Amino acid sequence: MRNLLRRLLARHAAFVLASGLLLGGFQWLISAVVASTDVTGALDTLVQSLPPMMQTMVSEQLFGGFSKTSLLAFGWSHPIAQALGAAVAIVLATQAVAGESEAGTLELTLGQPLSRGCYLAAQVVFALAAIAFVTLSGLAGSVGGGRVYGLAPFPLSALARLGLDYLAMQAALFGVTLMFSAFGREGGRVALLGFLCALVSYLVQVIGTMWEAWKPLVPYTLHAYYVPREILVEGAGVARPLATLLAVALAGLLAAWARFRRRDLP
Repeated sequence: MRNLLRRLLARHAAFVLASGLLLGGFQWLISAVVASTDVTGALDTLVQSLPPMMQTMVSEQLFGGFSKTSLLAFGWSHPIAQALGAAVAIVLATQAVAGESEAGTLELTLGQPLSRGCYLAAQVVFALAAIAFVTLSGLAGSVGGGRVYGLAPFPLSALARLGLDYLAMQAALFGVTLMFSAFGREGGRVALLGFLCALVSYLVQVIGTMWEAWKPLVPYTLHAYYVPREILVEGAGVARPLATLLAVALAGLLAAWARFRRRDLP
């Protein structure tokens, strides 16, 4: 298992490192933009050009208001921030089983004195560590950027809750994609399924916050439980979001193990 973890690190270190640096850099850039330009005024002018019925929905539902605090929180809701974490979760889950099977290396790896349980456990441990690294990199970018540009800092407790929520969100995507991976034999198809799950969840959540007809669907999306604005602006707790996202992650992992322990190789 130790050798497998070293192999995973050697294979994915560059990708995970790049994702973490990009997320940290993006959060740093958000701080720089909010501090150095009149983003509030620019967005307010843009929203005023919209039809009256859309002005409140866009300003409050999408951005959560135009205060500097709300805009910094929006940096964590931004599709780029979410895509970087989702990419790590989906790619690692895809490669864990389906990718190895497609490459013809899964059978060789399991031909070593390594049980299937240890193999899958190593994949999960490495993936969670990688997601945690990306999360911490993003938080470091937010904190560092805020200090350099003189922005009011978020409480450490709020940042900790945000980090846990972001990590749990990506863990849920990892669990779901790993389930697909355990049933699949082609990495491309599995990655596409994971990407579609993330995309549909995000779109339904965004549309549901602005369109009443879609609102009943929002609680059934993963993104309904990823709430950076509520955490950073309103000081909300994360007990329910964490419980829901971790339950999805665990269900995906259990389904993946139930299939993986019995599937034929490759």
